[in-house]
Amino acid sequence: MVHVWRIALDAPAAQAQELSHLLTPAEQARASRFRVEEDRWRFQIGRAATRRILGGYLGLAPENVGIDLDRFGKPQLDASMGPDDRRVHFNVSHSGCWILAAFARSFPVGIDVEQVSAERVTDDLIGHIMSDSERRLLQALPQQQHASAFFNCWTSKEALLKGLGVGLTVALKAIEVSLDPRQPARLIAAPPEQCPGEWQIHRIEISGPYAATLAFRAKSAQIVHIEADRHPAHDG
Repeated sequence: MVHVWRIALDAPAAQAQELSHLLTPAEQARASRFRVEEDRWRFQIGRAATRRILGGYLGLAPENVGIDLDRFGKPQLDASMGPDDRRVHFNVSHSGCWILAAFARSFPVGIDVEQVSAERVTDDLIGHIMSDSERRLLQALPQQQHASAFFNCWTSKEALLKGLGVGLTVALKAIEVSLDPRQPARLIAAPPEQCPGEWQIHRIEISGPYAATLAFRAKSAQIVHIEADRHPAHDG
């Protein structure tokens, strides 16, 4: 089972202020280095909300949930947590007015959300992210679907890399995914030496012009969608 939390940023400045006490001094220092104020708010809210949600899963006060980064910058529960607690895997992404966070026990997860914008789909970016076959598939789609298809592709690959915890050591073009907005997300190919095990990708539907994808290392999983302060809804 994977829990996917969706957190809407209705008043990010106020939300960040309310939750800032849940950040460690190191996290506050990291937040201060963001040049764009909105990025700083999203980081603060995302990290504090993650700590609060993990506290609920682990039966701990949020302030007692230790989070650090692995060598590639992926957040994880730190060494102060018990071995059973450290079996909980999580990942967070934010863009625009949304924060998405994924949680699973015993297998890694990655998640990515991006605001869809046709202006951002440049030839240089397409060349950096998409394989030759993906570029041909993109060109075969109707023009009005190009932006959503491109961001489906991008978030699928970013979610997988975040789940693997390998940073950008794997070239995005070496991974191939489905990108047709009319079809479910599917991992087609990835370097086996860098992407071991059974990885799946799953498209996340959220309101507004956004693309979002979940990646998880399991043959199958039940995806449970949870909106902050609301009851969970199940997705088969």
